[in-house]
Amino acid sequence: MNLQSETLFAEYMDDLRSNPLFSGMSDAEITAFFAYAKPEYMELEPEQHISIAPGDHYKLGVVLTGSVTVFTTDYSGGKTVLNTLRNTGHIGTMQFMVSKYNVLYEVVAETPSTLAMVNPEVLVVTNEAFVTVQHKMLVNLMAAQRQLFMSLSQHLICLSQKTIRDKVLRYLQIKSEAERSYEFTLSLSREDMASYLSVDRASLSRTLGKLKREGVIDFRKNHFKILSTQYFKY
Repeated sequence: MNLQSETLFAEYMDDLRSNPLFSGMSDAEITAFFAYAKPEYMELEPEQHISIAPGDHYKLGVVLTGSVTVFTTDYSGGKTVLNTLRNTGHIGTMQFMVSKYNVLYEVVAETPSTLAMVNPEVLVVTNEAFVTVQHKMLVNLMAAQRQLFMSLSQHLICLSQKTIRDKVLRYLQIKSEAERSYEFTLSLSREDMASYLSVDRASLSRTLGKLKREGVIDFRKNHFKILSTQYFKY
């Protein structure tokens, strides 16, 4: 569903101001970007899926409102969670990095969400009348890529652990450090968490149950509490 610019700026400007991609930009500059870029807008209902086929990756996807989860899908139908993104972040940097590869992406809305799909050439092809806005957005995009690399590094650290137990403990450690708290709520479901860690869901459930019985953690659905920190010393 396409959105009219007037509706976008009237309803979503507060969200756009808080989006890291538009950090340091005035309302007029944000408005100018969307007028110049002419993105494709999409509104998603909860649990609605959209696919980004090979050849269509070279786009900058901006989460305007809501929350989405991004997966890659292989030829056998297996899914791997890449990230969960809210309107405080954007999905474009991943598309920049893997646009040359034959990978199918799937975006699933967790809540009512609005996306803007932008051709990144509007940023990298110099336009003298637009150069100030281009510069600010490229600086913001570089900062976002740094965060992306950190996220990918954390994912690789989890996957590199030898046992399911160590994968789970390292994942919970990373989440605890990110929240600066021993109590936090995970955004991933058990199925998505198993996909993220590349483990069987039943094995994940058994491991979580064992850690709970040992008094290492406590949890209720997606809300976790770290009870013993000795296992988090790596």
